[in-house]
Amino acid sequence: MVAFSFSDRFVDLVSSGLKTQTIRQTRRAKVGDAIQLYTGLRTKACRKLTAADPICTYVGYVAIRPDYLTVGDTSKHPRDRDEFAALDGFKDYADMLAWFQERYGQPSFIGYLHRWEFQ
Repeated sequence: MVAFSFSDRFVDLVSSGLKTQTIRQTRRAKVGDAIQLYTGLRTKACRKLTAADPICTYVGYVAIRPDYLTVGDTSKHPRDRDEFAALDGFKDYADMLAWFQERYGQPSFIGYLHRWEFQ
């Protein structure tokens, strides 16, 4: 079982099922793994965001850079980077880039996209 914890910014999106992907620095799940979705993990405020545990359906490379977005399998993603950012809960690509730059203190971010579906 793999657990992902989400900041307050994404809680409503994850809880409602509108956000069905997350980008992390490391590959945390494999396709077919059950995933648990939380906020406040490892704190007294910890709570599970969904009653059912979704199943990981995709894990792939992603690089978020000021000038462009790179994804592992382009057939699995929208062609428009603003559309890609919206799937992850951001207003647009500029919003996504700013969030990753602030969070990680680097101009670019390289990591892994994890997607899930409820069975």
